[in-house]
Amino acid sequence: MSRRLFAVFLALSAAVLTSCSDGGGTALEGAEQASALVGYEHTQVGKEYRVTMPEMSNNSGKPLTVLSAEIVHVPAGLRVTGYRVVGADGHPYGVIPVGDTDVGVRPHKGSSIRLKSHGTSDLFYEARVKVTGTVHGDLTTCRYEYRQGSTTYHQDIGCDTQIRLGKPVTG
Repeated sequence: MSRRLFAVFLALSAAVLTSCSDGGGTALEGAEQASALVGYEHTQVGKEYRVTMPEMSNNSGKPLTVLSAEIVHVPAGLRVTGYRVVGADGHPYGVIPVGDTDVGVRPHKGSSIRLKSHGTSDLFYEARVKVTGTVHGDLTTCRYEYRQGSTTYHQDIGCDTQIRLGKPVTG
């Protein structure tokens, strides 16, 4: 390979690495509940539940757009069937059976969330989780992908949700 071609290859590689980072994001911060264990001990096999993810704040001096979110560790006995962005009066944090009334929750059009510099979002991500059997562990680590300027980052924020089988809640 000629030196000129090698130099072009290096320049293009550097451009790709800086335009789409594989991680290294530090602008997001989870709310206090991100470090708390949330639990629900009344799930039933075959049923679906909404699991709220932490409220996000942008602790940097530049605006950003959160593009997506996912729960990284999903234990045996649970399967994530989708994610959505919602807003609420206050930030509900926990596990809610699908089909229960979305009191105070507003579906959001789109899958991204804009955050002003040093701002906190009134929108948050919610995972839809199906119980497929006995649950062996907790849902842990919320991973967010966001764009700030022309660079895309991934950042993990702690979240820990415990879901267990139990008698259904009646009432």
